[in-house]
Amino acid sequence: METTVDEPSWLRTASWIGCPLAGGALGVGVWAVAAWGSDLPAFPFQGVFEVVTVSPTRVTLVCGDKTRRIEADLEAVYLDGKELVLRTTDGREIAREKTDLDSPELARAFAEHGYPWQDEPVER
Repeated sequence: METTVDEPSWLRTASWIGCPLAGGALGVGVWAVAAWGSDLPAFPFQGVFEVVTVSPTRVTLVCGDKTRRIEADLEAVYLDGKELVLRTTDGREIAREKTDLDSPELARAFAEHGYPWQDEPVER
């Protein structure tokens, strides 16, 4: 004679349904906390440019509540990794700012307005 002791069937069913639901809720909670935290002034990954506006006479860089307007003759504009670099005709680097903006879109915007977009970083 044998006696088998097993978990109740409702516990197994609850595990198969409850664990994925709990994991999903946890994922949504982490996402919400990350979104909230990234808006705080002390969050470490702020400082990436959100907007680049290009016109024939000016480049405007916007990061949070800071706006930087650049009006200069540019020799080269390019991405160096994740940094947008603007270099003047006398060789000075007047802007090097982090950005997550799309490289082809940046290239097209600068080229449309007559700026010398370079596909590779320019060394001086």
